[in-house]
Amino acid sequence: MSDATKSPIKAYRIPENSAFASLWKITAAIAVIGILIAGAGFATQSDRFGFSYLYAFITVFTLWLGSVFFTLIQHLTAAGWSASVRRASEFFVSGVIVLPFLFLPLLTQTSTLYPWWNADHSGEAHAQDHGDAHGAPAEAAHGGGHGAHARAPGVVDHHAPHHKIEAEILAKKAGYLNKGFWYVRAIVCFLAWIWIGRRLVGWSTAQDATGDKQLTNKLKGFAPVATIIYALTLTIGAIDWVMSLEPAWYSTMYGVRFFASGAVTSFAAIIVLTMGWKRAGLVGKEINTEHYHDLGKLMFGFLIFWAYVTFSEFFLTWYAAIPEEVIYFHRRWDDQSWRLLSCAVVGVKFIFPFFFVMSRNIKRNNTAITIGASWILTLHLVEMYYLVMPYYKPFEPIQFGGLWLELGCLMATLGVYLTVVLRNMTKHSLIAVGDPRLPRALNFVNM
Repeated sequence: MSDATKSPIKAYRIPENSAFASLWKITAAIAVIGILIAGAGFATQSDRFGFSYLYAFITVFTLWLGSVFFTLIQHLTAAGWSASVRRASEFFVSGVIVLPFLFLPLLTQTSTLYPWWNADHSGEAHAQDHGDAHGAPAEAAHGGGHGAHARAPGVVDHHAPHHKIEAEILAKKAGYLNKGFWYVRAIVCFLAWIWIGRRLVGWSTAQDATGDKQLTNKLKGFAPVATIIYALTLTIGAIDWVMSLEPAWYSTMYGVRFFASGAVTSFAAIIVLTMGWKRAGLVGKEINTEHYHDLGKLMFGFLIFWAYVTFSEFFLTWYAAIPEEVIYFHRRWDDQSWRLLSCAVVGVKFIFPFFFVMSRNIKRNNTAITIGASWILTLHLVEMYYLVMPYYKPFEPIQFGGLWLELGCLMATLGVYLTVVLRNMTKHSLIAVGDPRLPRALNFVNM
């Protein structure tokens, strides 16, 4: 190993006296508190726990998915500018090892979460007939049944036209929506993600120690195959774990919307993390205004893409007005409180950051771009809540007392995930010093 390779490794390591060196202990403590709160929720509000925990899990899951995407596209395009910021996304990718363990609690909640879980061959859901474990009809636990159809909470009218249509749709989907195949898909997805994550991070960090340029070529050759697998498994996860909460619903754009949300979130997370490094004095000009300008452009571009996909899904569904397609939006529109949150997601997550981050000056101002990225990260929590919680009950005014279980589950999942990420951060260089394209990143000028 040459001296040129040795010295930067020391320079970009987190020193023991840095706040970042012990940050993982703080997130570990947060995780413990969150686990205790989630455990209390499981014991006292078991019908609510499944939805709260699913919300927390997909919040972490989408951040991981977006980080994988950022890492893959750098290798697909042989990008030089990002060599000094790519390690930040690789740290987020390294958290893949805990995803299967974070997923395990959901296995105890499948019959509560998914109306199709106990469906017979005719498509009738036993959970809807017999109610949940506490004697309350399952449709009450799901917010009074499908929001597109008015009925008394907990009353199941098997002779109603919509119930017959939904049963027929479930029967047609039985080849896909069944317990055995669902488990198989979950196992395959997690194995694929662990394989992808371990290779992306393992080869990159190994290159720091060896300086082997062939590892860059391996990553470049691995990226196309990994991207295809990533796209397929991402779509499966989005459909199986979130979209099937509304099993009679159809949307060919859901996987893309799920992906877009994760991509925007990952760019924001990279900006916030690397800015923390800069302010702690862990990196200097190696990550500069030029890099934040490009990261800001990517975040802005994918924010527009997210809005485009989300609006297209809504507009095409509204225009066609097919009953099995509109039920998703009826659930979020018929109730006035959810309608307000629907508008807020559009206005606060898209319109405000759109105009704020659009400016070139904002992207080149460290404080301003950090504020924009932090805003998007915060609204990501709201969006994930919006995806899952309408299936539990009508929206209630936001107050700490009403959200304690969701916050507890979020503290547990995000705390565990970030503990692994931050712990790995102390073991490796903050910059991919072995990457032969690093000099291009250090001398990068945004045109």
